Amino acid sequence: MAIAPSIRTLFITKEVPYPPKGGVSLRNWQNINIMMKFGLVAVFSASNWTPKHSSLPGVVLWKHTNVTTQRSGWENRQRRLWWLRRRRHPDADWAYSNRAAQELDELLTKFQPDLVIFEEVWLYPYLSVVKRHQCRIIFDEHNIEAPLFQQKYPSFEGLRSRAKATIQLSHLTSIEGDFVRQANQVWVCSDDDASLIKTLYGTVSHTQVIPNGMNVAQYDPVRLGQCRPPSGLEDTRRTLLFVGLLSYAPNTEAAELLIDQIYPRLREIDSDCRLLLVGRNPNQKMQEAAKREPGIIVTGGVPDVLQYLAAASIVIVPLLQGGGTRLKILEAFAAGCPVVSTAKGAEGLKAKDGEHLLIRNEVDAIVEGVCQLWAEPALGEKLARSAYELVKSEYSWEAVGRKVDQVIQDLF
Repeated sequence: MAIAPSIRTLFITKEVPYPPKGGVSLRNWQNINIMMKFGLVAVFSASNWTPKHSSLPGVVLWKHTNVTTQRSGWENRQRRLWWLRRRRHPDADWAYSNRAAQELDELLTKFQPDLVIFEEVWLYPYLSVVKRHQCRIIFDEHNIEAPLFQQKYPSFEGLRSRAKATIQLSHLTSIEGDFVRQANQVWVCSDDDASLIKTLYGTVSHTQVIPNGMNVAQYDPVRLGQCRPPSGLEDTRRTLLFVGLLSYAPNTEAAELLIDQIYPRLREIDSDCRLLLVGRNPNQKMQEAAKREPGIIVTGGVPDVLQYLAAASIVIVPLLQGGGTRLKILEAFAAGCPVVSTAKGAEGLKAKDGEHLLIRNEVDAIVEGVCQLWAEPALGEKLARSAYELVKSEYSWEAVGRKVDQVIQDLF
């Protein structure tokens, strides 16, 4: 890295960044590890629970706060009245308390960072605290949240729900726009998100594309055949894998599409077909499907996804909504597992249909794509090789680190 002198960086995160348990924490942990190369890193995290561990690998100072144990009755009443103040939002209030803000101020005074990186828009209530200190600010937009929320509109039923959603969208747009304007840099995951920022909030010259990336070497045991599948899943020839936080609306929709339409069609074609749904918070429908159909396996949260990648013949990503870029696809690329995805699932990635994966948007086409890969192992191997080279060159921590090096030099 060309930066000198060293930079002291403080990350502000919603939830605990390590061990990574999903797309948000994977991106956070990526950025934390990259910034360690520039100098000392500290972390302030806020959530509604208290972790058992008290340190993070390589992080010199970590302060975690459980906001639910800190809020007074008056604060809780204020939270319920969020709709009266334009820059309040229930999801942003979730990770905030007055006591936590005081603890952050104390950490800023103690650590004296040169740079503060906010991970996600939901940390906006802490911006005013950081602005009191002499440091540069990066707002890392994992997703452009206002249009993502707008995608949920059809799910709101009744006048009261729609009115509440309209107010939430207005407040979220106000918060996101203010955050974008006040930060010294805005990081987004893809060129598509950079264009979306411009459309929503005008030209923002300090927007920088920092892709989601992978610690590619971590997935070598799967790619090289050195990782064993979980017991009972050793036969990997016809196993589909979908990974994600299953309570997240786009993932819920995709998982239910697999259960209701895609898997039944494939099961008719090949009775040995299995579907693995791996991720936290599966809903009742998913759990009931697993009880009813032996070929559907719902794991809940798992400590290590590598074994399940090793069990998969294909990673399938039938997403119809969402934002950002899909770490689940990059994980499959790094693990050498062929992918069938919708265009929405592959959005924001430099992955091409027929070269790195198969992009299929309709149920019939998705089923045909899966069957094609099962029937033509050589095609799956070709796609996996090309995808591995892509993830190494564009989405490895080393590749992302080079991009961060450039934008940090612009900042300082």
